[in-house]
Amino acid sequence: MNPYDHAHALARAIREWEPYQRAKRAKEAIERDEATKQMVLDFYRRQYQLEVKRIRGEEPAQEEWEQLRKLLEIVQLNQDARAYLEADLELQRLWVDVQRIVSEPLEDVRLAPLDEIMREVGRES
Repeated sequence: MNPYDHAHALARAIREWEPYQRAKRAKEAIERDEATKQMVLDFYRRQYQLEVKRIRGEEPAQEEWEQLRKLLEIVQLNQDARAYLEADLELQRLWVDVQRIVSEPLEDVRLAPLDEIMREVGRES
């Protein structure tokens, strides 16, 4: 059994999966409307900025979370943007689950758990 063959099969299965198809259709619709595209990109930029702060150990201000929540409400008023965000969220969940599943056998052969090493590196910076 070749893991690469299974990885390629998984990629094909994802492309055939309905949430992927919905995300693709919504992306195509968004790309035809520059204002919607910029609105969605702005939402993702702000979301990722807050995540970067959290990763660095900073707690974003409540006001920043509130601004992001309000922006999300505005973005979701656009049908294409809402469809894209919903499908993208399903794809992100899938990705997290696949990473967890695929990582399980790798943990069997690691000298130390990866999350432990990451915590140690984080304490050093």
